[in-house]
Amino acid sequence: MTSPFTDRILHLFLFLLFFMPPLVFVPGRFQGQWIFVNYREPKLVAIQILAWLFLTAFWWIVWNDPLRLQRLLAVAKDRWTWLLVAFVLYLCWTAHQALVIEASFYELAQYWTLLNLYIALVVLWQEETYMRTTLVAISASFVIVTAIGLYQLWQPISFLIPIKGPQNPSTLGYKNPAALAVLGQIFLLLSLISHWGQKGRWSLAVAGGLIALAEVAYLATLQSRTSYFAFAITMVFVLGFSLCHLWRKRKIGALKILGPVMLTGVMVFGWILVSYPPAQKRVQMTVKYFQEPAKFLTSDRGTYLRNSIHMAQKNLFGVGVGNWGIAYPVYRCFQPKICFSEHIQARRAHGDYAQMLGETGWPGLLLWVVLLGWALARGVGMAWHSFEFGSLFVVAQLLAFLLIMLFDYCIEMPYHKFAFFGVLAMVGALFAAPRHEND
Repeated sequence: MTSPFTDRILHLFLFLLFFMPPLVFVPGRFQGQWIFVNYREPKLVAIQILAWLFLTAFWWIVWNDPLRLQRLLAVAKDRWTWLLVAFVLYLCWTAHQALVIEASFYELAQYWTLLNLYIALVVLWQEETYMRTTLVAISASFVIVTAIGLYQLWQPISFLIPIKGPQNPSTLGYKNPAALAVLGQIFLLLSLISHWGQKGRWSLAVAGGLIALAEVAYLATLQSRTSYFAFAITMVFVLGFSLCHLWRKRKIGALKILGPVMLTGVMVFGWILVSYPPAQKRVQMTVKYFQEPAKFLTSDRGTYLRNSIHMAQKNLFGVGVGNWGIAYPVYRCFQPKICFSEHIQARRAHGDYAQMLGETGWPGLLLWVVLLGWALARGVGMAWHSFEFGSLFVVAQLLAFLLIMLFDYCIEMPYHKFAFFGVLAMVGALFAAPRHEND
């Protein structure tokens, strides 16, 4: 059995692991002026350091805890875990044909850390107290992210230089990473609000609801069409799922807070999209693809998709994990001059499924889709049978990520990849917990 001291150590490392990375950045000065900000790699460094601190503490403690060892064995026997291991091993195999092997090592080091984290977190998050610590850490971190982003609408911050576009990407540097990161945790915040409401902690639930509304407003100002699409579809899923179960089981208690929050959030989101000119313009640019879907194939994302298919046709196992941007100049047979010239080169496919296809070939994409589809099916089945709003929102968060990955570079970024694997581990932990039936 673990002692209260070791439990506090695990809680501390877990909190830091999920609280710190979104906030980390490194600005640079020259002659008294801020001239650059590094947003991406400092987050990766923070994740790697904090992850292995947490994993060291976890493995040190778990060997003296028979119950957690039993859970660990169950996770090791889980067929989904086997498929995840097989996928990571397959990624290692694709690296043998990479043009730049160091780029593959860069990705594989992250996947190795995330594989270890997945196993440890599924074991630990079956204890509700550790899950709550994580949700509080993520939510607290994005309170700061959102506050900074909303402040930037009013006043620029000299040491947070935006990469380009909207001037309010907070500590994420650019509108797409900022929007995807906010969307990548907002349903987890709703899960936490649900928990507070069920426990009768109404002051915390109301405060959480106000934070969620602020995040929805911030998300709408970031002008990411992918995040608009994913948020709308996921909200439809949550509302439809909830109405079905309310009709079946007459469970309305949790909706006393969640209902008004979700309804107000949708209204705020829609109002900003209609009244905020930059957001309105982005929506209008998207409407044309619904009117004429064929236009998508000649857009930048459509071009990257078609050239990724070309990569996979020429290489059975793709061009190697982490090598899409490096190999793209060789395989840009369709519209080769789009986003490619002496001054600019496409670094990513602007769609994670397209990039996975180009880097790992059709076998890799199939493994990836089966892995994610299986996780989503498990989560939906679990939420359907248990109908706990906390579980439903975790599944909704997974769905939001899967939708994001259709049209944007989510898992190409280290922090977002980490956040995504965190959600996968949450679904795995909820599925494995004793109160749920396994398949």
